[in-house]
Amino acid sequence: MKQADRNPRRLTLLVPALELPLDAALRPGDGEPGGSPLLQTMLSRAGAEATEKGLEAQLFQLFGVEKAAGNDLPVAAVTYPYDGGNRPGWHLRCDPVHLVPGHNSLLLAGSEDLDISPEESAAFIEELGRLYGDRGWHFEALHPHRWYLTLPEPPSLQTHPLPTVRGHSIEHHLPLGEDAPRWHTLLAEIQMVLHASPLNRRRESSGKPIVNSLWFWGGGPPPRCGAVSWSRVWSDEPLGGGLAEIVGLPHSPMPRSAMQWLRQAGPGAHLLVLDEARYIPRFGPLEQWLRYLGQLEATWFSPLLAALKQGELEELELFAGSGHRFRITRRSLRRWWRRRRPLEVLLRDGR
Repeated sequence: MKQADRNPRRLTLLVPALELPLDAALRPGDGEPGGSPLLQTMLSRAGAEATEKGLEAQLFQLFGVEKAAGNDLPVAAVTYPYDGGNRPGWHLRCDPVHLVPGHNSLLLAGSEDLDISPEESAAFIEELGRLYGDRGWHFEALHPHRWYLTLPEPPSLQTHPLPTVRGHSIEHHLPLGEDAPRWHTLLAEIQMVLHASPLNRRRESSGKPIVNSLWFWGGGPPPRCGAVSWSRVWSDEPLGGGLAEIVGLPHSPMPRSAMQWLRQAGPGAHLLVLDEARYIPRFGPLEQWLRYLGQLEATWFSPLLAALKQGELEELELFAGSGHRFRITRRSLRRWWRRRRPLEVLLRDGR
């Protein structure tokens, strides 16, 4: 008897890198950015609907967290305890970034691009703490890429998530709200402090990009999650693991492939966050994205398709970074009359 007959496995898979690359829009062609025939067939025959765009928004949606208009997604309240923080108060992410001069603007490079060591993070945080500690503010670097600011009271502030601003001009993404002018001034002060830091001089002399700003984002109270039905969450991404801890779900590191996941996963529903190569569509050349799709087909989609056909997997629910949800079942794969559509169209329109 097959596993599907006893207690079916169902997989919700988040793949932020499944969005049309910016590079593809710059090239003339017939609307087909490249060969991914298996993925194209699966998505063409799937049921599809629009969903939230962006990994953070999709994760909060899946965990039943409702975002009030004008409020941030409370990312810091989830990742702070996940990273080991335990200080009471209002938490904001204040991640280290590098601002690059552009044409009449400053472009933001995220902390993953900076190669910051834990020792450097601790030293930067000590500098900032000496300057702002008398306000009751507490800076922490619980991870080299994820820094936090704990405030005694919540500010009246709306921010933009760092992942959505990365690679863009910061001009139209600065904080909004009643307290925004004060935070704009604070940001300018911090930039001057970081510019003068001897730590940055050492980084510059060794050829590394300097940490010349922080990015404040993701403030809010701990979220109230809805009911979820997964038996396990698989994620190397801190927000996925943090939400799993909030609702009391077991969570595991990301497997290296679908075959490894199929060997490890028990029956029931599973959530898997495949956030590797998240920024390739935005910053990498089209050829790099196409190579990544080829790797995805070999390591994930081909084994999952075989598992669907063999009844080892009852359903695959795929959340693409483009803002579409695709539901793929053994039955939907039999829709032979649905012709294979270009991936560009599927990721843009869902159909």
